[in-house]
Amino acid sequence: MAVSVQVVHLGIGLMTSALAVPLVLRKVPMNYWYGVRTRKAFVSEENWFAVNAHGGKALLLFGLFLTAFALATWPVAPPPESPWAPVYVGGPLLGLVPVFWRIRRFGATLPDRSRADRGGGAAEP
Repeated sequence: MAVSVQVVHLGIGLMTSALAVPLVLRKVPMNYWYGVRTRKAFVSEENWFAVNAHGGKALLLFGLFLTAFALATWPVAPPPESPWAPVYVGGPLLGLVPVFWRIRRFGATLPDRSRADRGGGAAEP
């Protein structure tokens, strides 16, 4: 029994949205398993939370878009055995490319060193 292509989008959209919420709320401490893991994110706690909050917002919007896409196209989606099913599944998932590009671009704007490395953020005499 094949899973309908609408269910694939709905599942991915809901799961992405649910996983993004703790990132947006800055509830995920620095770790190597869950979150947006880029070189700049691991520079400092400030960078970690900034990158993950930004990335979480982008992923939340993408998850909501994918969920809405699944619901809006439910009546016209191709059956799983159709040659168009891979296009229907893969096309919207290509939207992750600009999401990840935007997250990396945001991370590039963050400092390369932590505040503690720069003197704790205190004004220099």
